[in-house]
Amino acid sequence: MPQQPYLLADGLTYELPPDCTLFKNVQLSLEPRDRVALVGANGMGKSTLLQILAGQIEPSSGSVWRGASIYYLPQISTIRQQITADTVQNFLFSISDEWWQISDILETQFNTTLDLSLLLASLSGGELTKLFLAIGLSQQPNVLLLDEPTNHLDYLALEELSQFLKYFTGAFVIVSHKPFFIDRVVNTTWELTPNGVSVYGGNFSLYREQKQAELEARWRSHEVAKKELKRAKNSAMQEQQRAAQSQRNGRLHADSMPKILAGTLKRKAEVTAGKLKQKHELAITDATQKVVQTKVKTNKATSIQLDQKSQKHKNLIEIQGANLWVANRLLIENIQFPLVSGQRVALAGANGSGKSSLAKAIVNTEGTHAFLESGEVLVSPTMNVVYLDQTYELVNRSATILENIQSANPGLEYQLIRQQLGHFLFFNDDVYKLASVLSGGELARLALAMLGISEIDLLILDEPTNNLDIPTVDQMVEAVNEYLGAVWVISHDLDFLGRIQITDSYCLCKQTLQRTNYLPDEKEEYYEELVDRLHRVC
Repeated sequence: MPQQPYLLADGLTYELPPDCTLFKNVQLSLEPRDRVALVGANGMGKSTLLQILAGQIEPSSGSVWRGASIYYLPQISTIRQQITADTVQNFLFSISDEWWQISDILETQFNTTLDLSLLLASLSGGELTKLFLAIGLSQQPNVLLLDEPTNHLDYLALEELSQFLKYFTGAFVIVSHKPFFIDRVVNTTWELTPNGVSVYGGNFSLYREQKQAELEARWRSHEVAKKELKRAKNSAMQEQQRAAQSQRNGRLHADSMPKILAGTLKRKAEVTAGKLKQKHELAITDATQKVVQTKVKTNKATSIQLDQKSQKHKNLIEIQGANLWVANRLLIENIQFPLVSGQRVALAGANGSGKSSLAKAIVNTEGTHAFLESGEVLVSPTMNVVYLDQTYELVNRSATILENIQSANPGLEYQLIRQQLGHFLFFNDDVYKLASVLSGGELARLALAMLGISEIDLLILDEPTNNLDIPTVDQMVEAVNEYLGAVWVISHDLDFLGRIQITDSYCLCKQTLQRTNYLPDEKEEYYEELVDRLHRVC
């Protein structure tokens, strides 16, 4: 006997005042053992839809039937805003009389032991994610609704989450911008658009293939529609030319026939010409509508051009035998790290191992507590570095959008600056907004726009894709691949790393910087190597 679905959504619509509709007519069914990736552009309403399914908020119209227990995990940024307890222990006391069960789940499911005396606000994003997943599991839900749980997880934590979801006996819906991860855990993809949800069988890679096939079919339909419009216009023009010639011939012969007959023939010709004209006008109108209907919408932010600054010194960075310290804590010993023009380096390691601190120490980022001592540290004095992290500190929050991009290249003409802003969807008076009011996605777009006009020798990307939707990540991939300078990437987004032509890879293990045997373009082998190395460390 077939089991009842866990969730049924009928005609869900969500509107924002005054007249914005996020999505409408969403029809969904979540069955036992369903493993679903919810995808869609940033701002499309994925988090809102999860909240509606969980019963956290009400839709503007439509209904949700729930036949199972549900646990909803919001984004970590939302969790941080809601934290009121001081220590982990006090927080667990406040939510459960059997708080030790949560601690046990943390250890058994996620190989994590938390010091209960720690301040809750001091936990990393990965630690908070595991803690709140353990809280959810202690409630024994049938359905998990997970909003960006992968954002702050390192490779080992991603593998632990992957294994947990693999053996979870219920159903889940997950929002994640890490294609390699969701490929490993889902069997269905829901695509959210303003007009509802389209369901695709298979993992994210299969969804991408199906979307590409759809796009190619739409391009073909558009080309056929344009050719049909051209034929309709040519046919109408030829008919007009025939009618004009017929009128000239009629006038030449009108004098040689009775006036009544000539008038009758003229009226018949005019009626026939009028009908033909109406027929051709209708054909052109229909063909024009088909051209409009089949037109493929494209994102205007399609071109990120990163210019390489002329670098006379091929050796940008050379570190031999130095140690990395943060305050009085030793993080990495005996560092051996060369970096030359055109090299592309990926750096992996557990959260807190010192990846970002190493980059900040080398480029002497203002305000960092990290520093290198002993050994030899050579950095090209003329090297121009841009450091882009997941919080987009590159963007000055107290300056406007326009002022920020002008600071990236002060000598660039105003017209080209406005053109660049337009590429990244900043139009009209929006450019005078303060950066402090921008959303995470808008900050990312502004940072990318600034990079596009900067002269760079070394581009350091520190978890750059955490807050980006997948189409924007695709744009960043194109940009990095067009850029000829050196790249240093700290990222747990294996899909992104595998597409940007990494030439060298390091892993931080046991306080040492070690070269990996595989590169990210060999995704499975690279992933397995990193998980194995990090697992042995932990």
